Amino acid sequence: MKTSRFLLIPFTIILIVGCNVNLRKTDNSKSTTVTNNVTSSDSILYSTSLIDKDLEVRKIAVSKITFEPSLIEIATTDKDSEVRKIAVSKITFEPSLTEIAKTDKDPDVRKIAVSKITFEPSLTEIAMTDNDPEIRKIAVSKISFDPSLTEIAKTDKDVEVRKIAVGKITFEPSLTEIAITDNDPEVRKIAVSKISFDPSLTEIAKTDKDPEVRKIAVSKMSFNPSLTEIAKTDKDVEVRKIAVNKITFEPSLTEIAKTDKDPEVRKIAVSKMSFNPSLTEIAKTDKDAGVRKMAVSKITFEPSLTEIAKTDKNLEVRKLAFERLRN
Repeated sequence: MKTSRFLLIPFTIILIVGCNVNLRKTDNSKSTTVTNNVTSSDSILYSTSLIDKDLEVRKIAVSKITFEPSLIEIATTDKDSEVRKIAVSKITFEPSLTEIAKTDKDPDVRKIAVSKITFEPSLTEIAMTDNDPEIRKIAVSKISFDPSLTEIAKTDKDVEVRKIAVGKITFEPSLTEIAITDNDPEVRKIAVSKISFDPSLTEIAKTDKDPEVRKIAVSKMSFNPSLTEIAKTDKDVEVRKIAVNKITFEPSLTEIAKTDKDPEVRKIAVSKMSFNPSLTEIAKTDKDAGVRKMAVSKITFEPSLTEIAKTDKNLEVRKLAFERLRN
């Protein structure tokens, strides 16, 4: 029996290939015959895909079927997911693809179906209901309707799905809400990176617990008073450095240069100053030689440089003051 079965497999494949060759023998004068051959070929292939017990034979048969109703029936009834995957990959009728995407038990079959769907309401429903995050990610990546994306970004339990949704949202109020409420810093970072409204950025920069999120918010701000407040109060040195780098109001820079505990922050503040009396005071009083050198590099008033060249405890600072006098 096994030997007979073994012999039937090549015969079936020959029959399939023969049908396929038949299709290529087109003749404009015999179009009716060709059409009949196509129908006959698909019928034989369809029958083979249904009754043959050999998986590989069924897969070959399905791969050669062109008649969509046959493909749809196979995609919804065949017990083997590999056969269904081949059938789904050849279907173009969206309602059928949507039904398969909603009902097939195999995630790989559903993935193929979703990847071929373009109707946004169907994609939205799948993105909100499928239990596999990978499938939801595919669906979300094809959605462009902001309200749908916002709803998914607010409710999906999977961080990666939310990240894709947020990355496609353009409506700033929605982005602001997500940036303030999402519990994952990576999602909030994406949302903040797309916000341009200074008051929203300021609120995030003042309240977010994650310094990386605050850094992005501060880097996008432009309002000097808000930047000054953050530069004075944020606990993270890197956040303060970004804020100071964006300040242009000299009195604020002077205050930060005199009071910040971190010498790198003070150096940035001094590097943006130009008022000689303030620079001179810092060059005489700051405890950090690097900060004093920065101040000296900006002083143009010769009496101040002369005094520093004579009195500073650090050789490098004195040398810099002396060089500036010579220039």
